Amino acid sequence: MKVLYFSLIITLFASCMHTGNKTEITAIQYKNIEKHIAELSSDPYQGRMPLTSAEELTVNYIAGQMKEIGLEPAVNGSFFQEVPLLAVSSKISNTLDFDTPKGSLKFQKLTDYVTFSRKMEAEQSLDQSELVFAGFGITAPEYNRDDFQGMDLTGKTILVFVNDPGYGTNETYFKGNTQTYYGRWTYKFEEAARRGAKGCLIIHETGPAGYPWKVAANNGETTKLYLKPENGYQDRCAFEGWISQSAAEQLFAACGMTFEQAKATALKHDFKPFALPVKVSGTMKSTFETKMSHNVCGLIRGSKRPDEVVVYTAHWDHLGIGPVVNGDSIYNGATDNASAVSWMLEIARAFKNGPAPERSVLFLSVTGEESGLLGSGYYAEHPFFPMNKTAAVINTDVLLFLGKYKDVTITGFGQSELDNWVKTEAENQGRYIAPDPNPDNGMFFRSDQFPFVKQGVPAIFAKGYIDAEKLGKEKTLENLDQYWKTVYHTPQDEYKPERDDLSGVVQDAELLYRVGLNLANSAEWPKWNEGSEFKSIREKSRNNQ
Repeated sequence: MKVLYFSLIITLFASCMHTGNKTEITAIQYKNIEKHIAELSSDPYQGRMPLTSAEELTVNYIAGQMKEIGLEPAVNGSFFQEVPLLAVSSKISNTLDFDTPKGSLKFQKLTDYVTFSRKMEAEQSLDQSELVFAGFGITAPEYNRDDFQGMDLTGKTILVFVNDPGYGTNETYFKGNTQTYYGRWTYKFEEAARRGAKGCLIIHETGPAGYPWKVAANNGETTKLYLKPENGYQDRCAFEGWISQSAAEQLFAACGMTFEQAKATALKHDFKPFALPVKVSGTMKSTFETKMSHNVCGLIRGSKRPDEVVVYTAHWDHLGIGPVVNGDSIYNGATDNASAVSWMLEIARAFKNGPAPERSVLFLSVTGEESGLLGSGYYAEHPFFPMNKTAAVINTDVLLFLGKYKDVTITGFGQSELDNWVKTEAENQGRYIAPDPNPDNGMFFRSDQFPFVKQGVPAIFAKGYIDAEKLGKEKTLENLDQYWKTVYHTPQDEYKPERDDLSGVVQDAELLYRVGLNLANSAEWPKWNEGSEFKSIREKSRNNQ
């Protein structure tokens, strides 16, 4: 009888535990997620462009929801962290001129080249600047690679290929088709500036870049936002920009080599930079304006280790009002990124409805992601919790409305132990882990987890993506292809309840609520895997507590 009684107690306890878990999961409500998406992507929000009247409407809505949920204002009694921004509007010369051994090449703006600069000088010029071919523009000691080899670049302009030399090769060099941070255009401009170059021109190729030339061209002569600098960005290049593959082919031909020969040279492990017999000239005129944008920040303070934190991030901004497409000019941004803001708010509500986590949990809806991760970058430089006390960051972006998913796709798969934390909860949902199907486009470096990653904080960027239950994998991938071609960053990114199924957003919120809860109630510090370019940063940070 004692054995039977004990067995009955165990069974009842297990049943209660299961019910408890089910109750926690059903705390994520479809109707709440739908309410937030419908509101934030509606026309009155005018596409949620920072520094417009729509910003106030947007951040006040998010802060109001955080207050209603019961989150603590995270910024000295306020939900708002001020983010000072610099708006730069530039006009570039009609042509970028290259004096070559075979005569002058005049590349047309937007068609053949685009340049821009955050350097706070009203007029800037390249005047017969010497052109140096610097391979991929990379300094990577762990790969024994230095594309500059100590060359003095003062006053010179460098020409480099996009991505890194692993692209299109096997994984024994860099990470093959999985882009490293060295392949990002942002890194190349940063490294060029560190090396003292006056200009940096990246050769565009659709495959290695991950997008067609028109995306780069559309970035020309638009107002760009940067974090407000203390030094006027005097440490940056005067000219940063792109030239088309067609322009690069003409330029190399004028120097006596083919495009393919230049690429093969850059791919060599022992590549050394060399001056091309070319001088480049162009002008740029800019105006500058400083304005204040805002991150929205709500907090649940930890019960046992309140000085340690797990951070959830989701950017609130989109593209505002832009060119008319099919009679519509409001870029509503329902999937990008009203979906993730809604995901985050509902996770916050689930946390608040449960027992207080042992670590603090910060919910951070950031500004300026579309302009270069500005809000998350500002927070990472001005955090409420030190980076060496930040256990992990959980971010998502562009959740599609295709219903429930069989997969959980991890962007940045293989970088850290956090993959295993996600895998455990994915399997509890009957889902499987999938790596990013397009690791070559460097998405791990292009969303709001990355400013944390650069400071060594392990990150999760995971969602259902490639295998929707209703569609099957093949049809899902077809839908994905159409989304990126026809919906992403267009006025067609709208929420239509008669068409869209948000159960996958609910499913992902349940999943990453559980992952965050596990992290918040753990004393563990997830580590980067061997081979990650961010492992040493974290180890140094944690050792310097």
